[in-house]
Amino acid sequence: MIRPALVVAALLAATPVLAQEPAPQRYQLDLSVIRSGVEVVSTRTQILEDTSASASASIGGTVYEFEANLFAVQGDGADAQMQLEAHLARGEQEIAAPRLTFLRGSKAAVRVGDGSGDLLTMTITPIE
Repeated sequence: MIRPALVVAALLAATPVLAQEPAPQRYQLDLSVIRSGVEVVSTRTQILEDTSASASASIGGTVYEFEANLFAVQGDGADAQMQLEAHLARGEQEIAAPRLTFLRGSKAAVRVGDGSGDLLTMTITPIE
């Protein structure tokens, strides 16, 4: 009888340690193309840590394609830094490849201009 009680006690003692491991976090990823101060294209998708996501949008026959990868870059636990690597294309031409580093669970944004005068904004927001 003592042996099963010890096993249960050991499992209960280990439970808080297991509960401290962060679960993979979901993020909402927003991309906008702004031309002359006016948003002309906007797309939204979700991405999970250690996965990739893609989205596309079109305006006036021009297709914008977006691919992103999200992964941890250092540390462990709730304070790990995350990196978002994105590739943005207009038609067949790649127009930007920004990298964004931020703390896990934080909101972050980047703006990138391209040669045509478009301003590209990318925002990542944790989903609770």
